[in-house]
Amino acid sequence: MTKTIKIFGSPGTGKTTTLLKLLEEKIAEGYRPDKIGFFSFTRRAIREARSRVIKKFNLSEDDLEYFRTIHSMCYRTLNINSGQVFKGERVKEFSEVARVEMSGVSEEDTSGLSIGNKKGDLLLFCDEVSRSSERNLREVWKELECEHTWEEQEYFSKALRNFKKSKNLLDFTDMLDLFNQETIIPQLDVIFVDEAQDLTTKQWKVIDKLTSNCKLRYIAGDDDQAIYRWAGADVKKFLDIEGEIEVLPISYRLPQTIHKLACDISNKISLRQVKNWTSREDRGSITDISSIEEVDMSNGEWLILARSGYQLFKTEAYCKRMGWFYEKGYHEFKTNKFVIAIRSWIKLNRGDTISFDELKKLYQCIKGRTGIKRGFKKLEGVDNNMEFSLKYLQDNVGLLATGKWEDVIIGLDPEDILMFESLIKSGDIFKNKARIRLSTIHGIKGGESDNVVVIADISYRTWRKFNVQPDDEHRVFYVAVTRAKKNLFLLQPETKYSYELR
Repeated sequence: MTKTIKIFGSPGTGKTTTLLKLLEEKIAEGYRPDKIGFFSFTRRAIREARSRVIKKFNLSEDDLEYFRTIHSMCYRTLNINSGQVFKGERVKEFSEVARVEMSGVSEEDTSGLSIGNKKGDLLLFCDEVSRSSERNLREVWKELECEHTWEEQEYFSKALRNFKKSKNLLDFTDMLDLFNQETIIPQLDVIFVDEAQDLTTKQWKVIDKLTSNCKLRYIAGDDDQAIYRWAGADVKKFLDIEGEIEVLPISYRLPQTIHKLACDISNKISLRQVKNWTSREDRGSITDISSIEEVDMSNGEWLILARSGYQLFKTEAYCKRMGWFYEKGYHEFKTNKFVIAIRSWIKLNRGDTISFDELKKLYQCIKGRTGIKRGFKKLEGVDNNMEFSLKYLQDNVGLLATGKWEDVIIGLDPEDILMFESLIKSGDIFKNKARIRLSTIHGIKGGESDNVVVIADISYRTWRKFNVQPDDEHRVFYVAVTRAKKNLFLLQPETKYSYELR
């Protein structure tokens, strides 16, 4: 019989670190690495587990065959080839058949669900949630309050089934179904499951099948952070599993005041595991603000969180006005060519040198012929190991342009120029990484920052659902406030539709 140990890790308590230590202990005790499964919701967690074990025990990637996301494990076990997967060109082909626009974007770290925002992506998302959560399609369509009609959804889902069948294609959810029908599956002795609160009903069936013959399984997560129920996550299954319970006792992230607020919010959740955990000894701070302009974000790391993306527009405008680099959404900030070109021009004109990579970006943003002599624009034959001064470029690399950056750099509209002027004034033009991140709460799960601003407004649709089924919103704002390591700012609502943070 399989022994189950459930590990509940509140924010900052070191849940993944605890799992990795247990993993190392099992290998040290003599369990073969190829008989251990380590499964997580995200590829990032898998990479961390793999690299740590490889380094400590001098193993290779091949020794850790079952350190995977659940979808990756199914893909490998079923011996599927990439041509059988419903993605990319196949999605494009289907979109033409179904006569609906689709981006074809899906992401394994979001349970394999469609994450595009075109109409076809939303139709596909509704279909995927229904299948992954094993719920009636019409029920899911109603709960998601889809803008498309039920007839459109019904037609789309039927067309999708027929298309995949005719082309012998599988999507991520199909892979889970096929695995659960398999008679020959990996024989594992120990299984580790991280981020268990995010698993869908079908993913839980895969885990149950894998653990049917194993000796020991560790299931770790935090039900209070289960914010993906709308996308099919089955937190009740996580809570209902029988086993020994271990609650990690100390958050190394949260100070006292923020820990107390987090507990006040989580105690409102009706379906949860009661957990006793404490914080760091320092107090931290919580400040109520009535406007984002009350917050000086000129120094330090900042995270601005909102329930919906449109609620970040004012903060984005504020950052642009002040000349602060920021990143927004799911994607990490990357310094674009205009930033590099402008600061390269500034550096050259104050007597500094620039690298070949900086020079490439600069020349891309200077008009040929009038700004650069003919034949030099592509920098052919130029030594890419050199450091270049302004005089060297004028004498040897065909540079003709002179004057202020606004007169030299092309391709910018007036609004861009104003923003870059602010970036120069603030000094952020010389930074490669943004200090400020703007995100929806769902988009930041797992992130943290010294300073966090939480916007209390919610949409009318969310407010209406909150009044019927409050647990989901309690969990969402619990996740939001627990991103703060030092200072938490609560932006008071502008409308009557809001979450009361305290």
